[in-house]
Amino acid sequence: MQVPSPTAAASTGDAKIGVMAVRAVVFDFYGTLARATNWRSADDVLAEHGYTLPAEARDRWFNDGIDGVEHLEQSRSREHYMAWQRERTLAMLAETDVHPDEYEVIVRKLREGATQRVLEAYSEVPPVLSRLRSQGLRLAICSNWDWDLAEAVEDAKLTEFFDVQVSSAWAGARKPHPRIFRRTLGELGVVAGECLFVGDSWGPDVEGPRAVGIPAVYLRRDGHWDDPGAPKAPQGTDVLAVLPDVEGVVDLV
Repeated sequence: MQVPSPTAAASTGDAKIGVMAVRAVVFDFYGTLARATNWRSADDVLAEHGYTLPAEARDRWFNDGIDGVEHLEQSRSREHYMAWQRERTLAMLAETDVHPDEYEVIVRKLREGATQRVLEAYSEVPPVLSRLRSQGLRLAICSNWDWDLAEAVEDAKLTEFFDVQVSSAWAGARKPHPRIFRRTLGELGVVAGECLFVGDSWGPDVEGPRAVGIPAVYLRRDGHWDDPGAPKAPQGTDVLAVLPDVEGVVDLV
């Protein structure tokens, strides 16, 4: 199986110039393979209490603001990681108008919301993964998720398709930090040039993989949330392809 080199691929992924052997495909999880059809967000919980969370605070504590962070000490165990998550949540709340007496109630509701979420795979994902496996490719998930990535993948009914799953919580670093990609490659037993990365966030899923030598495919689903880190014309970069869903990955290998 072969994939076009980053310098030769077209945005549709149909160029086959400067090919190299591919043994594995690595996917981001949330927004790439699956999405939540029911999930009480921090915004929802705070709204119940009459508060609004500043977008800047949310991003800095839980989204783009912590991408690339290394957290080895906090990843020693699930207990350590969950304690870190709690500390960050409290620090985020401290930047809002929430009264400290309400912190614990809000933290509890956020935790309960995570356990009650409903995750579903995008409709094209299971058949695409099945086709890739039938071609003899090893498949992996590499995600900036929490400690319970395996449970989330199971909720989305995708466990059977994957040889390897790596969460940033276990790796001790969030994409685009190179540590998480190197761990994924090591568990897959492949080198960077034998792998393809597919994800929906430019920094973590394109720049991160490319920095360690993994060719990347950028996924932009219709109606997807904004990705402020992405260039205005991603198809004009060294990304292998810009795809509307993962079905096009089959044509790249």
